[in-house]
Amino acid sequence: MPESELVEGAASGLLSLVTPCPQRLDPARPASPVDGAPVGLALSGGGFRATLAGLGVVQLLEDVGLLPRLRFVSSVSGGSVAAASLATQWPAIRAGASLRDRVVEPIVTAVSSKSMKLALVRNLWRTVGPMNRTELLARMFDTWWLDGALLEELDPQVRWVFNAANASSGTRFGFERDLLGDYVVGRIATAGTRIKVATAAAASAAVPGVFPPLSLPGSLQFPCGSRGRPLLVDGGAYDNTGLEVLDSERYDGVFTVVLNAGGILQVDRRGWVPIVRDLQRANSLLYRQSTALRTRSIVPLFREYEAVRDNAAHQPGGRRRAGILFDLASDIADKGNVDAFRARFPEHRSWPSSGNSKDLAFVPTVFDKLERGLCDALVYRGWWLTGAGLAAYHPDLINIDRLVAPT
Repeated sequence: MPESELVEGAASGLLSLVTPCPQRLDPARPASPVDGAPVGLALSGGGFRATLAGLGVVQLLEDVGLLPRLRFVSSVSGGSVAAASLATQWPAIRAGASLRDRVVEPIVTAVSSKSMKLALVRNLWRTVGPMNRTELLARMFDTWWLDGALLEELDPQVRWVFNAANASSGTRFGFERDLLGDYVVGRIATAGTRIKVATAAAASAAVPGVFPPLSLPGSLQFPCGSRGRPLLVDGGAYDNTGLEVLDSERYDGVFTVVLNAGGILQVDRRGWVPIVRDLQRANSLLYRQSTALRTRSIVPLFREYEAVRDNAAHQPGGRRRAGILFDLASDIADKGNVDAFRARFPEHRSWPSSGNSKDLAFVPTVFDKLERGLCDALVYRGWWLTGAGLAAYHPDLINIDRLVAPT
């Protein structure tokens, strides 16, 4: 992080030189697994498309025996819905409960049977008072899946990070079990704040223009809070991949799995209203740029790891990291054991599977009701891509013959 950064304050509209808050508060690092490298997971935004694909990623990690090694989860927006449900159910999962029964099926059933968008509309009367639409979204998350779980009560075996964007400082604002805040306003301990996991997930998913910024209780005093109260919006406005949490050298020993289920840039899209069309295109380009920068920072580390692993000669020095990164439209390279994986588990990347079908990457970014078949297809897509990625680049981590595809 640079010693200073020029940012534009959303509240004042003035350019100012913002320096990091001198106070340092770091989260506890989870204990490493007994066997094998710790696993880190980054789940992007992308509405329920990202939620469901993220569930497929987690299911595959369980199926190949990597889930017990999970130690870091960084999520944004729709990915935070999957991460929040996994986090609240983690003690039960550790004790042997079924991931499918505890996490995957409750979300798939809810998304395919009712509309969160309509539920929000029906409850808009609640926002007449002090509650705003983002707080209402948190209430929906809590009612549907999270049952009032508190951040400070999450299992410490995993560092759970729910990422929002602070519109006051232009930085990533993290909600964690141990602490919350950003490098400009500083960080405070989460203990005693009684902040719910649902609040963190809603702040992470508060798409600007649809949901107003989330303001935290005034009783929370950040060490450099004189620089402005946090105004929290969708973490995708800053980093839709969730990768910033895991991109420093101290995580190079973490096997990193990255799902980018964000929107696809469609350069040939036409709109009827020129100004709206051009603003949408500009916003898409900015999103594309931030995502590409994050991707370019970690992919060379993956490639360096492969080069050293596959080369008998020792190559000292330099950064490298084991892991895989993919988006819903990825074409997995034909290497390693991909052919065997594909032969056993066919790739289904469109819905419906026949007729006037579209790639699953183009499922709209919504928190709305989706057909059960589409939900299952998105879960399978996340599962398949993770399995194919391991088969291609880390075949030693996946036993194809023992895998069973999710139903």
